[in-house]
Amino acid sequence: MAKLRIGIIGAGCRGIFSVGALFSTDFKERAEVVALADVNRTRAEAGREFLRIDADIHDDPLALVSRKDVDAVVVTSLDCLHEQHCLAAFKHGKHVFVDKPLAITGEGCLRILAARRKAGTMLYMGFNLRHDVVLARLKEMAGKGKFGDILSVHAIEHYDGGRTYMSRWNRLKKYSGGLFIHKGSHDFDIINWLMAPARPVRVSCFANVSSFKAERLPFTPRKGIRPGPTCTRCSYRDVCPDKASSEDMARGWPAAMKDSYLKMWNGTAAKADGYQKDLCMYLSDKDTHDQGIALVEYDNGATAAHAEYFATSLNNRRFMIEGSLGHVEADLHESTIEFRPRWSSERASYKLTRPEGDHGGADTVMCGEFLDCVRNGRTPRATGADGAWSVAIGQACELARAEQRVVKISEVLDIKSLLLKSGV
Repeated sequence: MAKLRIGIIGAGCRGIFSVGALFSTDFKERAEVVALADVNRTRAEAGREFLRIDADIHDDPLALVSRKDVDAVVVTSLDCLHEQHCLAAFKHGKHVFVDKPLAITGEGCLRILAARRKAGTMLYMGFNLRHDVVLARLKEMAGKGKFGDILSVHAIEHYDGGRTYMSRWNRLKKYSGGLFIHKGSHDFDIINWLMAPARPVRVSCFANVSSFKAERLPFTPRKGIRPGPTCTRCSYRDVCPDKASSEDMARGWPAAMKDSYLKMWNGTAAKADGYQKDLCMYLSDKDTHDQGIALVEYDNGATAAHAEYFATSLNNRRFMIEGSLGHVEADLHESTIEFRPRWSSERASYKLTRPEGDHGGADTVMCGEFLDCVRNGRTPRATGADGAWSVAIGQACELARAEQRVVKISEVLDIKSLLLKSGV
């Protein structure tokens, strides 16, 4: 069987080091990356070198999607460009693998779903958490009725890498839609997955920039010498414990990956598009939060809460379920699930083994499933409709935060239209 010919739009870490690397190594017998598209040619060339492929490079994504020798398009561009790139790919009849989020608005998601339906091709949502061994087992147990009716889900994320969000594009809503969309879409999707068939109806949200602001600089500036504007150029780099230049971020990486990463974000690359990914996280302009809590109500009366903490030394996700038959806790860092039956002192504990690979092996499983879905017409574990529900919660959260009120999901997503346009 011929290899699936893939084009990647967005030559960043996700497109190159994760998805692109898997299609070029683990799945090289079934797939081939034949083209890359990025407005920054220096970055794309460094990515191609890392992948060790003979792929064409396009400055314009439209040139990539119009190629007849491209069967499927991987969209790993900026969140705000997902809609544009998905629509272009479907217009040319391509299968699409899109990294989360599907778009940055509910309306954008609906336009993508309509385009997919017209094209008749595959839309695969890159929700790797659905392929995490702990969460997959949790979903299996819930599906078998182990916990009874799910009454509430609490999802908590502590992310030590979140500090760099304030140094790069993620810090601005115009690019990401807000962190409850960019990052929270993962967690809201898992909550929706566990809650199904219940659907979210309204949200409330509280979130702020609490740590990464000027008055919390971790050193005292000297008179007349301003910090920043980037870690690379900062006069206080030697004393700042939070410096996050490209050299700092790549420290300890495998040599080949580190070398390519530094080429992708060196001075030459920055001159091409002006993008700096090591702005001072305390002094950078930003309108996203570094800690926040969202509350969600579902149409069956169940509730959910999701908390995000980006100024922390921890790196973990935990999920807690309150069911009519008991309480369960899942810890992704420890790869454990503990179930406590209601009105009982008994405990059932599970320690799971993770496969190798990024995101606890989930990326490998996800990319393999994408190939299977395209080849065999299988329904993806996460569809475009799932992506739309997740974005809708995140968008409603950002609106609730901005306007300090409860927001209905129907304000940001035409649910009737979603049901008409949804599908694989």
